[in-house]
Amino acid sequence: MRRINHRTQGDSTARGGGSPSDARTPLNPRTVILGSLLGLMGYIAVRLFLQTAHNQPMGLDFSCFWAGARVALDHPARLYDFDYVTHQQAWLIGARHMRPFIYPPSSLPVFLPFAALSYWPAYALWVALTGALFLFAALRAGARWWIIAFPPLAYVAVCGQITFLMGGLIVAGLSLRTRPLLAGVLFGLAGAVKPQLLVLLPVALVADRQWRTIAATAFTAGLLAATTAAVWGVGAWLDWLRAVPRFQQATLAIPSLARTMLTPYATLEQAGIPGAWAWLLVAPAALAVWFVFRRTTRAPERLIALVGATLLIIPYAMNYEMALLTPAVAAFLARSRDRRWPASAVAAPVLGLGFVYCLPALLILLTVLGWAMWPSLSRQSEARGV
Repeated sequence: MRRINHRTQGDSTARGGGSPSDARTPLNPRTVILGSLLGLMGYIAVRLFLQTAHNQPMGLDFSCFWAGARVALDHPARLYDFDYVTHQQAWLIGARHMRPFIYPPSSLPVFLPFAALSYWPAYALWVALTGALFLFAALRAGARWWIIAFPPLAYVAVCGQITFLMGGLIVAGLSLRTRPLLAGVLFGLAGAVKPQLLVLLPVALVADRQWRTIAATAFTAGLLAATTAAVWGVGAWLDWLRAVPRFQQATLAIPSLARTMLTPYATLEQAGIPGAWAWLLVAPAALAVWFVFRRTTRAPERLIALVGATLLIIPYAMNYEMALLTPAVAAFLARSRDRRWPASAVAAPVLGLGFVYCLPALLILLTVLGWAMWPSLSRQSEARGV
């Protein structure tokens, strides 16, 4: 028995080049690349947060709906008076350009609890709660905790934008396919706050035959719309419908803001071409969403299709909306054994770093869409678990 053990030990030593304690597991090159990418993006995210906080008040975008909710309580007839709402923020923003409240009345039940607090506690609580929802939904969709290293998320946090809330609701809804009623409630809440981001959701849900989700979505959004119409009057809804095109025109007239938009509509307008030509993308975008939702049930692929295609057809969307795509990109990047992982390792910094270094926003969006959506249209990808 001793000889056998001795021979076995000798053979293993010869094959391994030493004792078992000296064996070393080779480092996976993908792990090295991923660590390097995350380290670089995390460093840039911190710098972006600090630089943005230095150049403008923290929560600059949060102040719009915080002030708007307060105006809705005290002077509801002036809710969509751009100058008046901007003036209510003068203590924070000084003489900066227009900062109106532009969300529909159905969003007010979401904002009112924060308006009950003073500004700084409200801003901190807003970022903490919506950020936690976003992270929870991203993890459910297959991302990892290191999604927090993506620079667009740092920008959303320092500005206090609504993107964490919208991303959390949409991604969570997509990940709850087996709980259709809850998914519908989440989609309904998202639609009540920012309906333009869900214009293609009916196409997606019909393609997936999610009839209960459709009913729950319609009921939730309808209930919020009816409640706010009863409280603030139908006139508030009419004021909002008139305010939206005014806001879009005013924003496109400000070069510094127009350059940060990522929609084809805005790109055409900046080039002196009628943005209406972008409506030609509606049919292809809807068709892409239909095929993706018919051929895969995975939340990351569906998120890329739904949000990415929507950003191609709505007139107005700023560069921070690209944070909505980060859960999908992070989920793809977490699939270390995926044969498409090298492409994911390219797409992640394009989204995460191009956002900071002023690559054209539309180019970033098209790059991420082209990388993610085409394989999703293949029936074989689902079978292989890609």
